[in-house]
Amino acid sequence: MSQSESTAAAAPGLLIAVTGLPGSGKTRLLAELAARQRARGGRTDGFLAAAGTRRAPDEGAGEYELRLLATGESLPWAVRDETRMPPYRFDEITYYRLQDWANGLAPHTPLVLLDEFAKFEARGEGLMPLWPAICAQRPRIVVMAVRAGLVDEIATRLGRPFDLTIDAADPGALAQLERICDEFGEWTRIGLFGGASGTIEMSVGSALHAAKVPFRSTFLSALQGAMMVFAGYGLSQPGRVMWVSFISSGLKALSPGGNRLRPMLAIFMQGFLFGTTVQLLGFNVLAIGLGGMLIGIWAALQSFFIEYLLLGDDLFRAYDSVVLWMAHTWHIPAPGLPWLVGGWALVHGLVCAGTGLVAWRLQQPPAALRRLLDQEAAGGAAAVRPTPAPWWRRLLEFTRWKFWLPLAIVAGILLAGGSSWAQVGWLALRFITVGLVLMALVSLIRPARWAHFLRKNGWWGPALAFSDAFGRRQTGAPHEPPR
Repeated sequence: MSQSESTAAAAPGLLIAVTGLPGSGKTRLLAELAARQRARGGRTDGFLAAAGTRRAPDEGAGEYELRLLATGESLPWAVRDETRMPPYRFDEITYYRLQDWANGLAPHTPLVLLDEFAKFEARGEGLMPLWPAICAQRPRIVVMAVRAGLVDEIATRLGRPFDLTIDAADPGALAQLERICDEFGEWTRIGLFGGASGTIEMSVGSALHAAKVPFRSTFLSALQGAMMVFAGYGLSQPGRVMWVSFISSGLKALSPGGNRLRPMLAIFMQGFLFGTTVQLLGFNVLAIGLGGMLIGIWAALQSFFIEYLLLGDDLFRAYDSVVLWMAHTWHIPAPGLPWLVGGWALVHGLVCAGTGLVAWRLQQPPAALRRLLDQEAAGGAAAVRPTPAPWWRRLLEFTRWKFWLPLAIVAGILLAGGSSWAQVGWLALRFITVGLVLMALVSLIRPARWAHFLRKNGWWGPALAFSDAFGRRQTGAPHEPPR
């Protein structure tokens, strides 16, 4: 992980800049946000700047005081001094008082408001030295008032970009901040369920696969669907539940043996199919049933889909040859491949749809899953730590007999049916080439960097959910949702 990624990972879950010129209403906006959050029972800390008189509307005030939100205490901070550049002198006693406040900030405070970050802070002075102590307590949301035109410079000093920038003069700025605080809670919930689902895949899933339990993929798919149902209650956009599976697939990729194509693709597609269904149809019984059905169908067809990528139309030719041989030798009809595959997929779909509807009826996870979620909220399962495998271990897939078995069966059938060795040789070449390409694509996946990539591209919500789930396993520290 690069230095920038490490710094960003240690920073708050969400960093917002409220920008504007002097006197544009940044402090008023932060004060209104604090009042609204406290009225709803939310815990808020930080400080606001009280500005004195201004000689010009767009010029800094003659003096500033800082009011601590937790205690209501007002402290003298800056006095205008034209002999300096920038023209302000700071109160040293207040600076030490602020250091004590930053060091004593409660860990994982849901909302921290920081006012008046301007030219001094852009130079690393003024209030900026407080940032490492604030950051060390990992507050969940930090809203910072930043002088217009200095956002990039301040972000550089902070060590990470702002996730969102809001103009204080925008009439809808307060409503936008409140909506973000609400959505923050949703994404925290998604990260919690995603981490718990990943734990199931890394522990229960690995155990079932090691024991070769029949229909294990169907069981895990149904359980994944149930977790998305439980996570979906109360979401403003139900389609966001797809990120539960995306997080789970990322954690699965970091588990021993989990960086194979099949489990990662299976879990990822389960989230995409279910999330798209509930987003289009709404979070209702019809969408839950249909989404569960699609999860089961994919669980049944994913192996067939991958084999088709590896073998192409020769897979169908081999099956047709077997059907014709059975009909000729034993005089019994054999079902066509579409009917056979369709019936298999339907059984899996009905099982997963039924599980999803049961979860819909329960609304809350059963006791065993609630204990897992409580453990996740408390810092993740210490016994299940992500252990990324080195790239060369992915080549071990070529040493597994299960990898070569489909090629051996299809090649044998084709040779028995009159195909030439040259044709079988080209089939083997296709099989190996496609297999290498798929493994190369899997090797490019770096789940630990997903949060950084999403945050960098403006997807703060999914980035938050990913960083919460992965961070709990790296530090063992709980990530408290805002209250």
